[in-house]
Amino acid sequence: MIFPSVDVVQSYLWLVLLCVVLYLLWFVTTTGTRYWQCVRLPYIEGRPFVGNFLDALLMRKSMFDLMDELYVHERVRDSGLFGISKLITPTLVLRDPELIKQVLIKDAAFFCNRSMCSDPHGDPIGYYNLLMIRNPAWKQLRSYLTPSLSLSKIKQMYRLLDQVSSKPGGVCY
Repeated sequence: MIFPSVDVVQSYLWLVLLCVVLYLLWFVTTTGTRYWQCVRLPYIEGRPFVGNFLDALLMRKSMFDLMDELYVHERVRDSGLFGISKLITPTLVLRDPELIKQVLIKDAAFFCNRSMCSDPHGDPIGYYNLLMIRNPAWKQLRSYLTPSLSLSKIKQMYRLLDQVSSKPGGVCY
């Protein structure tokens, strides 16, 4: 018999198809890590599908504790910014105060739609948080809040906060 049987060819085709599908799954789910390799930024390597957030997804750690752990990771300790993988999405974390100031103040218009979001009907307090709100409401809310956070207004608020905090118990009723 010169030609292999149809069953053998079909089983090889299924094996090749399975390998291609597994490769595509690996390729898609490691996009975050490969992205940071390509742009040559320091990064913390994540796992396929979950990135750096496995402990948070399994509720072993809170998001705060997980981000705190990533923030002081030995691989990125001396860097002003670094990359992580949030599930399969590459995410940039800023550590340098000057970079944070640049992003939040000077270049705020370019960074208005962050990846976090909230439902305006289910969680209106979270939705109208300046860090969570999306365009165009972000632009309007920022224009209302910016004059309130001038240096003179903060100095006025400081005196009030100092008075309240000096009371016994630190609570004003």
